[in-house]
Amino acid sequence: MERVSIFACESQPMVVAGLEHVCARSEDLHFCGSAPTWFAARGAVISLQPRVVILDNAGGYRQSAQFLAELSVLAPGAASILWVNDLGETELIRALQAGARGLIRRTQPVELFCECLRQVAASRIWIEPDLSGVWEAHERRGHPALTPRERGVVELVAQGLKNREIAAALGITPGTVKVHLMHIFEKTAAKDRYELALQASRILGGRELGERIAGDQLRTA
Repeated sequence: MERVSIFACESQPMVVAGLEHVCARSEDLHFCGSAPTWFAARGAVISLQPRVVILDNAGGYRQSAQFLAELSVLAPGAASILWVNDLGETELIRALQAGARGLIRRTQPVELFCECLRQVAASRIWIEPDLSGVWEAHERRGHPALTPRERGVVELVAQGLKNREIAAALGITPGTVKVHLMHIFEKTAAKDRYELALQASRILGGRELGERIAGDQLRTA
């Protein structure tokens, strides 16, 4: 049986030791490494190409969203789990939209945590039972599709253009760009331009765009 490789971005040594112990007791899970921060983890993730990467969400959603965008480029075959102290409904939806495949609170028992690992490794989305209804309701509601013009605005935002530059590129006024952005934020649940840029690949359905965005972030980090 091929064991699922697990990598953790976790700053607490005792927690890392616990994860390693849990995986060592399992026949199908293998703890392959850890790093205290995502910046420190990049090289190891590239080298190890783990199947599942666990992220401590202590730095907040924005930091996690950047991590998820970069992970999709550095380790395309890896699935991500956000390990959180707590998570509101809005943050849960945004995390999944940004690319997280698993969401579990740190207070959950080991058995549930291992189930999350296995389900995510099998390319499924896993949310602990008392939070899963939030995502299911969101998926049933869905979101209106972006118009071609709105999609154009998203791509230019992802390229780092300001409103005046977007207006010039599309032949519209800066005021019209603001209106488009307002509608885009409502449809995508992105709360600002930075978050919209991180989600652009998912929103537009283009891997090439996502790789360019994450590559730019890596060069400027």
